[in-house]
Amino acid sequence: MARNQSSRDNTFLILHALATAKKEIERAERKFYQATRPLRSSSVRASQRSNSTSSRISIPVSSGGGKPAPVQTAISKVLSKRRRGLTMERLQAALPKFDEKSLLNATFAMRRKGLVEFDRSGEGRGVYRWQA
Repeated sequence: MARNQSSRDNTFLILHALATAKKEIERAERKFYQATRPLRSSSVRASQRSNSTSSRISIPVSSGGGKPAPVQTAISKVLSKRRRGLTMERLQAALPKFDEKSLLNATFAMRRKGLVEFDRSGEGRGVYRWQA
């Protein structure tokens, strides 16, 4: 009877280990596909796709260094002329063509790129400053 119990315990341990390994493999696959999704969605010619050695060929992916949005161009023109920077209200007054949401989105993107700095060190509201 003890022998039967130990074989059942071993079976349980093996099944538990297999289930854990399966979960880890599925997690790794999901992570892999999430990481490679941008590479797979980039445009590839049909000749490269059908080529059997295409997995060994490194295809440079564009880093999105294209032309900036018109809002960003306008913001950079306005801020580059003012040394002390502008608050969002003054930026809106200087660029009445664009609404507040588009200005916020553009300044957020420009801050991430390092083109604009948002300075809160002064009194009152924060000021956007041109970095370049």
